[in-house]
Amino acid sequence: MLRCLLLLWFVAAYGLPAACGQGVAPRPRALNTSDGLVNNAITSIVQDRQGFLWLGTQDGLSRYDGSVFRTFRADARRPGTLVGNFVRSVAADPVRGGLWIGTGSGLCRYEPRTEQFAPIPIDYPAGTNYFVHAVLADPQGRVWAGTEDGVLCYQPGRSLRRLRCPSLPSAVPSSRTNSIQALAREKSGVMWAGTGEGFLYRTASDGAALELEARYTQATAAAVTAIAAAPRGGLWVGTIAGGLRYLPPAPGLVVEVLRPRPGAPAVHSICADPTGAWVGSATGLRYFPLPGAPRPPTGEVLKGTVLSLFAGRDGQFWVGTEAGLQSLDIRPSPFRLPVPLASTGPVWAVGTQKASLWLGTELNGVLRLNPATGALDEHLLHNPTDTSSLAENFVRAVLADHDGGLWVGTQRQGLDYRPPGASHFRHFRHQPSRPGSLADNSVRSLYRDPADGSLWVGTEGGLCRLADAQAGRFLTYRHDPKVTGSLPNYYVRCVLRDRSGRLWVGTGGGGLCRLDDPETGRFTAFRTDEQNEHSLPSNFVRALSLDARGRLWVGTEGGGICRLDNPRTGRFTTVGEAQGLPSDVVYGLQADSASRTLWASTNRGLVRLDPETGRFTTFDLRDGVPMDDYNAGAAGRGPDGRLYFGGPGGLVGFQPAGLALPSAPRVLLTGLRRLNRPVSLPDTALSQRRLLRIGPEDYVFSLEFTALDLRRAGRYPLLYQLEGFDPDWLAAGPHREATYTNLDPGHYTFRVRGADAPEKSGVALRLVVEPAWYATWWFRLLAVAAVVGAGWLAYRLRVQQLLTLERVRHRIARDLHDDMGSTLSSISILSQLARNHQKNERPAQAATLLEQIGDSSRRMLDSMDDIVWAINPAHDGLAGVTARMRAFASEVLEARGVELRFTSSPNIAGLRLPMEARREFFLIFKEAVNNLAKYAQAGHATIEVSYAHRCLQLLVQDDGVGFDQKAPARGGGNGLTNMRSRAEALRGQLSIDTAPGQGTTLRLRVPM
Repeated sequence: MLRCLLLLWFVAAYGLPAACGQGVAPRPRALNTSDGLVNNAITSIVQDRQGFLWLGTQDGLSRYDGSVFRTFRADARRPGTLVGNFVRSVAADPVRGGLWIGTGSGLCRYEPRTEQFAPIPIDYPAGTNYFVHAVLADPQGRVWAGTEDGVLCYQPGRSLRRLRCPSLPSAVPSSRTNSIQALAREKSGVMWAGTGEGFLYRTASDGAALELEARYTQATAAAVTAIAAAPRGGLWVGTIAGGLRYLPPAPGLVVEVLRPRPGAPAVHSICADPTGAWVGSATGLRYFPLPGAPRPPTGEVLKGTVLSLFAGRDGQFWVGTEAGLQSLDIRPSPFRLPVPLASTGPVWAVGTQKASLWLGTELNGVLRLNPATGALDEHLLHNPTDTSSLAENFVRAVLADHDGGLWVGTQRQGLDYRPPGASHFRHFRHQPSRPGSLADNSVRSLYRDPADGSLWVGTEGGLCRLADAQAGRFLTYRHDPKVTGSLPNYYVRCVLRDRSGRLWVGTGGGGLCRLDDPETGRFTAFRTDEQNEHSLPSNFVRALSLDARGRLWVGTEGGGICRLDNPRTGRFTTVGEAQGLPSDVVYGLQADSASRTLWASTNRGLVRLDPETGRFTTFDLRDGVPMDDYNAGAAGRGPDGRLYFGGPGGLVGFQPAGLALPSAPRVLLTGLRRLNRPVSLPDTALSQRRLLRIGPEDYVFSLEFTALDLRRAGRYPLLYQLEGFDPDWLAAGPHREATYTNLDPGHYTFRVRGADAPEKSGVALRLVVEPAWYATWWFRLLAVAAVVGAGWLAYRLRVQQLLTLERVRHRIARDLHDDMGSTLSSISILSQLARNHQKNERPAQAATLLEQIGDSSRRMLDSMDDIVWAINPAHDGLAGVTARMRAFASEVLEARGVELRFTSSPNIAGLRLPMEARREFFLIFKEAVNNLAKYAQAGHATIEVSYAHRCLQLLVQDDGVGFDQKAPARGGGNGLTNMRSRAEALRGQLSIDTAPGQGTTLRLRVPM
């Protein structure tokens, strides 16, 4: 019903003759919340400068790019969002770009550079609502807003004026007096405003005040809800009571198109064009011609509540309803039905003969169509009572000879031929008992060979050539698995001879083959090879065609379209869904010599392919094509250059030379997601950026992009590439996004372009992937410096260790030389003296010398023991040191009859002393104990080893005779001096407290 109503409107508006075929209006395309729309009640529609479609709804704002919706809603917690979710009106700014949005919470502006909203503050009277019903932006940069308190005229950055309706002497004061419900602007610059009281005002000549339009008299007190200025002058006015009026340019009288009445559907929106106006009301959408036009208004093209209307720049008409968005194409479609579907049913074959078109159908036999008049001049059907009639009504192939003869291939009843001027058919059928008969009764293709005029017949049983028409004898090429080079498959779908004289045969499952030797039946087959991307993409070949340069193109089922680049090696170049083709199922191919292009029928529309540039354009229901699905082999070219394609919905015809191709849409980056979460950039929107920095924490990010193509709704194929990462261009597919993970730090360039556009076209975005802190140059420099420093430090420590070891070796050598050497020398001398005394028979003197030798040996052993003990690392712990100290003190003092009290604090057990410090500490202690034993004449001695205040402390105390520290040392030794030197080496403090007759106390403090 909808299509018929639209068709009636097109015929009435444009005067299309019925003889030219049926102009087909596209089916309305509906979009709603299930497609991503924020809310189904669409109150306003507008298209911005970039080409986005903006939809104001009762619960937010939606932006549509032809593929997906993006939602903008109010959020008081986030600055820069919409001021209110109840959007009443949206207007595009023709001067600055962007949008002006009127909501139930005020007026705001959308800045596309930042994708942020900025509220327009108004000093509103107390108790009134800042409710904006209508918004309009004029070419002078002013913004007009209809509010509950008059019209606001806002010039950004300059002034804000409020225009109120003048008081009428006979009017009763009302809250609706200054309630401006609708705004419109004429080309002359005059602004019109409709009020809630039902009056119409216009701006004065200076634009500083509102003046009542005297011609518009009230029939009822119905609020003016919609106004539209006609392009050629005049004004359309709709009311809440269902009234519709037209005000011609002054001083013309008002024409009442629809009289308001109680219960009439309210007029919500009007969209005017040069010949009339589209009117959306509470019951649907209608078109009203200008008053005085000979054609009547249309019925309701769409049913349901229509809230908003908008005519897009690409010819689409957008309708906002309470149930979502609908789009119509109000232009006449170049794609037509030459004959009604009821007359043809599904069409399977198209043939041309002089000025006629022959159609093979599924249910209605063969039809002869006059393309110039649209008349069916002949209808050939099967008559069960007439054996000379058409053998079957299901016709799969038609071939018309130049002499008037007609060949018909049927679904299951063989081949029919009607001689020129005859009314009967001759039947050629398969007869198993008769050699030379037709290979099979299922005929799929007919082809007249331009080389010698032979008739080639493709059947389900092989390929046949009519050798003798009179005798009905055929030469058949069959598939024989035992014979190399035979026909690769029984099911022949199409036949074509190229300009080089090669005969090509397409089969259903056996690929493409070439007849190399007609005498022997030797074929060369080209099949799909999964290991070779340049092989035939599918073994099911449906159609063959030559382009203007004579190259062979192959339409396949499941592999798209391919071009034969090398007939010898079978190298093909494929165009399929991966390259943007709507479908890989191709039913028919037809060349257009005028435009040097190829047209393909698929199960998702028609495709125009330019063989030179590789650009292809899809046409389907959204472009006014009557159907999207077609039948295999149903393609032909009419005598006037029109192309025809048959399918389940009948026959589609169009003139390709006069077809306006859509321009390449603008490509934009639309969004960024990090870890699959949308990201709002703070200063500049992604579509306006040329540089984007990605932090190391964003190891997974996605870039969203689109082609602003409202008409083709995502059918324009896009390619993308990240230079520096992707080796080649990648097909975007339907999702229009690219996701990258764990990119190495560095500089990249992300590019998006149309599949048929030059490589450097489209949009480019430089990406800088920031390294993690541990991968930055300064960290690497510091790391290198740290490694070098650590190496140097390790080297220094090693050198220090070697030096320490060398010092230890030198010290041990010195000690051995000094102590051991001198002791051994004295032992040697004493031994010689003792020998002399023995010879001289002085035994007393020899015994004394032997005792001295024994004492020296014991001292030497003690020294050796001290050296071995000092260099053993097992004795680094103070527990081992105190044990040796206790043993040494007990041995020395108890032999002298001194009572010893030796104590050590438990907290020293875990302390360790380096070898040098341990040796020095022990030698100080040893010297103190030896002095105590030799000189103190003590009865009691106390030795304490403790750890406090981070110092190792030693106390050696006796009750002996003491000594005068100022007097010369007893024994003439350097014991005290050595003890002080060793304490300094330990960076410790040594103190001796003594006096004659008062005992001695030695204290040593060594910092740990």
